Amino acid sequence: MKRFFGLLMALGLVFGTLVSDAQPAVASMLNTDAMLVAEVKLPRNNVDDKLATEYGYKLDVNNTNVAAFRKYRGLFPTIAGKIIRNAPYENLEDILNIPGLSDVEKSRIQENMDIFTISPPDPALVEGDDRYNNGAYK
Repeated sequence: MKRFFGLLMALGLVFGTLVSDAQPAVASMLNTDAMLVAEVKLPRNNVDDKLATEYGYKLDVNNTNVAAFRKYRGLFPTIAGKIIRNAPYENLEDILNIPGLSDVEKSRIQENMDIFTISPPDPALVEGDDRYNNGAYK
């Protein structure tokens, strides 16, 4: 039985070596055929399109989750929670009119207005409780 498995392993090694020598030839054939195929566009969803805009670099107050505010000192968690709870907004200045904002919170928001952007709410980003807890922990 040991000899049989030894012979089987030896044959597998020889066969694998022979097949691996053919791979570059097959790959070159595939590459030339691929040039003849028309360009195929992969489907994109709304979130991919949004990430390609300013949303990917700034905090979109109508679509960003609360965890995105963590990297900005003084905004997480209190101010971030208030901004998220009172969305959607028509324009960025509406953030300063959130009921219950203290003067300190308003000044912190004003200091950071350049990190915010606004776009219409996207259901893929704001449905459910994902804005409060998206399950991404670091």
